[in-house]
Amino acid sequence: MQKPTRLALLKDIAEFLNEETETYSMLQGALESLIKGSDFTTGWIFFIDEAGEHEVVSDVSLPGALTKQNSKYMCEGSCWCVQAYQNKKLTKASNIINCSRINLANQAYHEETDGVTHHATVPLKSGDEQYGLLNVAAPHTTHYSEENLELLESVAFQIGSAIKRILLTDQEKEAARISERNRLARDLHDSVNQMLFSVKLTAHAALGMTQEDVSKKAFHVIEETSQQAVSEMRALIWQLKPVGLEHGLVQAVNKYSALLNLEINVQVEGLIDLPNIIEENIYRIIQEAMNNTKKHSHTSTILLKLNQQQHRLLVDIEDEGTGFKEDQVDLQSHGLNNMKQRVKVIHGKITIDTAPDQGTHIHLDIPLK
Repeated sequence: MQKPTRLALLKDIAEFLNEETETYSMLQGALESLIKGSDFTTGWIFFIDEAGEHEVVSDVSLPGALTKQNSKYMCEGSCWCVQAYQNKKLTKASNIINCSRINLANQAYHEETDGVTHHATVPLKSGDEQYGLLNVAAPHTTHYSEENLELLESVAFQIGSAIKRILLTDQEKEAARISERNRLARDLHDSVNQMLFSVKLTAHAALGMTQEDVSKKAFHVIEETSQQAVSEMRALIWQLKPVGLEHGLVQAVNKYSALLNLEINVQVEGLIDLPNIIEENIYRIIQEAMNNTKKHSHTSTILLKLNQQQHRLLVDIEDEGTGFKEDQVDLQSHGLNNMKQRVKVIHGKITIDTAPDQGTHIHLDIPLK
């Protein structure tokens, strides 16, 4: 099958990127198009955080040697291109003469290299913001032509712009969601919650006025049911709008734990002073963790550690409940997936360490810019 011209390939990739709204599917689709429409036969994309830690977020047709042991050679350790990227010495598409990842994989699994020994790399960026690296390779190729490097740079520019667009769109959507939740919380508080409270007061007053046993029982049931409904409505309003967050994250967490009848031990290092979007999402994540403890862990005690450093926030949420199998983390609740999504929005990392009868430990590492 004839390869498309360079201009046609760039046009196809640009049209695809313009339609994508999710980062990871966008990266995978763009990489697949590049490999299919060029002389490259394999490729992979690293996201790299401010600490220089990398994550493989997309790959196409990796040689078997690089996929062994759960892609060990791709995930572990460092390499020249990641270090050069971190030191801002990698500014354009370049040939990598000696790749430690490929070398180690090829030494261990020489028969499964697909002839790949060298790769080309290019940073993914938009303006002054960097996101990671796009790497590509082809069999029995130790040096990639200027034409191929120019193609790589063009695709990387398109991908970097698409990443920036999606991030900005996600931030706008999150701001809109927060605004809508706040509006709905106000409406519920001002209307439904007040009506339920009025029903409760009316039932209480009627209970004191009637002498009939049947009526007393009926008004008593109405009063208790109304009180339960008021309590549930308050919990729902807290879910929608963290009343009290304006007084700080710690106070909001303490109030919500009291609402759930949970005992929370909060330990703080540093001054907790966070940007609004980070504070909102961190609170929601802690809130979700408390909900999961209440529902699933069979314990009423939580340890929360907050450690704000100069450039990052570390959060640890621990309980000594029943825990669960790590390979069933995503099956535990819709809430855990929400937590992971919120961590992505604020560009952080989440680690969930749990086992049956060993409790649950959630660790968050959030960069602060």
